[in-house]
Amino acid sequence: MQAAIATMSMFSRSQSEIRRVTRQLTLLNEHGLHARPATELVRLASAFESTITIESNGTRYRADRIMEVLLADLNRGDTFMIEAVGPDAIEAVKRIAQFMVFLKGAEEKVDQTRNPDREMID
Repeated sequence: MQAAIATMSMFSRSQSEIRRVTRQLTLLNEHGLHARPATELVRLASAFESTITIESNGTRYRADRIMEVLLADLNRGDTFMIEAVGPDAIEAVKRIAQFMVFLKGAEEKVDQTRNPDREMID
């Protein structure tokens, strides 16, 4: 009897728990969303219950599938939409936006390590 009650409660999720969140982002790192950062994005997107998509140039790509993320062909300066639909949509979009900022910072650190004498100009 207990198992039947638990199963029923899984299907009684209220509509207020499912959310749709979108955010426009611009890719700032010099090398774009190439294989390594795309793989990290897929890992991040896969950690959420929500379905996460990237919309670029009128086409939607699933953010939890490496081939689709690579097909989005996002390069430096490209603006795109991230959309998450599900119970953790707010957190998913927030973390992906933070990841995009992290990419820029990580790339700059790598560049400085490779070229330690390079001058930084504001």
